[in-house]
Amino acid sequence: MLKQSIIDKIRTEGRWKGNVDGWHSLLAEMGFSIGRRAEHTIINGCNQPDDSPEAFRAFKNLLDYLKIDHTLLENQYCCGWQALGKPAWAADNTEDFALWKEFARETVIKNYRQAEALGAKDITVFCAACEASYTHNADATSLEVLTQSQLLERYYPGGKLDMEIDYFPGCYRFRKAVTDKPLASEAPLRLLERIEGLRINYLDDSLCCRIPDDNDRLAESLKTKTVVTTCVACYGNITRNLKKRGVYQVKMLPEILWDALLTGS
Repeated sequence: MLKQSIIDKIRTEGRWKGNVDGWHSLLAEMGFSIGRRAEHTIINGCNQPDDSPEAFRAFKNLLDYLKIDHTLLENQYCCGWQALGKPAWAADNTEDFALWKEFARETVIKNYRQAEALGAKDITVFCAACEASYTHNADATSLEVLTQSQLLERYYPGGKLDMEIDYFPGCYRFRKAVTDKPLASEAPLRLLERIEGLRINYLDDSLCCRIPDDNDRLAESLKTKTVVTTCVACYGNITRNLKKRGVYQVKMLPEILWDALLTGS
C-alpha cells in the first residue's frame, strides 16, 4: 500500500519532503512572484529548484528577459511521483501504481483550479516527471498544458554560442506507464537549432540513465565535455555517473539557451 503518511503530508503541506516555508523562501530569493495573476503559471516540481538551482535560475532569467508574464502557485501540490509513483512503478506493483495515479489526479486538479483562478491561459511544467501527470489529466482543465521548452519556444529569438555539446533528451520510458499522450519532444530541438554556432551530437535516446549499463554506454558515447538534457532525472543521474569519469558539465536546456542569448545579444 502507498504510505499514508506521505499522502497526508502532501495533502496538508503540498510537499512530501521539506517544508513549504523553506521552499517559498528559496523561490522568492530567486525573484519569483507567487500567487499573482499572470498569463502563464509555472509548476516547478517538488525537487526544483533545490536539486538543479542553476537550471532554475537560468529559466527565471529567460522568463524575465523575454518578458514572459508568469507566476508560481502559492499552494502547489506535489503529484507524488518520486515518493509514491516511481517506487510502485519500479516494483511493478500495479495496484499501488493505480492508486498513485488517482492521487496524482487529485493533486494536479488542485493546481489546475488555482491556476484558473489566477487568470492563467496555460500551465507550464518545468519537471519532466511531473509533466506526464499534468498531460494525462489535461481533460480536467481548460488550460493548455506546456513543457518548459514549449513555452520558451514561443518567445525565444535565438542566440549565438561557439561550442559543441552532446544532447540527450531522455528515454521517458516511465512516461508510457503514466500516459499514452505523445511527448512534445521536438520543441527542445527547435530551440537548440536557433543557436548560431552550436554544434550538436545527438545521443541514443533508447538508453536509460536509471539503468547502470545504459548510463555507462551514454558516458562512453560522449564526444564533448558538455551534456545537455531536458529531463531533471537525467540531469541528476548523468551528473553523478560522470563525476567518476573526469571533468564534465551537465546542463539543463535553459542554461544553454540563456548563455546563447547573452552571447548573441
